[in-house]
Amino acid sequence: MARRAPKSPNPFTGTWRIVEMEQWDKDYIDLEGPGFIKFAKGGNGHFRFGAVQGDLDFRIESYAETKRIEFSWEGNNDADPACGRGWAVLKNGTLHGQLFFHRGEESSFRATQPSRSNHTPNADARKSGARRLA
Repeated sequence: MARRAPKSPNPFTGTWRIVEMEQWDKDYIDLEGPGFIKFAKGGNGHFRFGAVQGDLDFRIESYAETKRIEFSWEGNNDADPACGRGWAVLKNGTLHGQLFFHRGEESSFRATQPSRSNHTPNADARKSGARRLA
């Protein structure tokens, strides 16, 4: 029986702190706690910024000469149901992407992992009195 080659690790896996968005300022991004996007094993994840939160389903795709994570999401914008899609690429250890609301707004975003950022989600949450990230 032939063995399968081990899968290469997913460089997108983990929690990424949203540090900048084209359409919303830092105060809004961190309105209900530190803004973040998390990619977990199995192609699932979730995100939160401002009054927006969503569960996502992602795939890693070849893009240009690199890899790109593409996702769809479903959740809430304040108390209203919302859904959309997005994508991101890694550039020098930073996540750069675009988030789209179905039939609505869109925004680019930039996110860093806590080990690569001066702002860790849990430390920021303690400073603001917000709850810890899941």
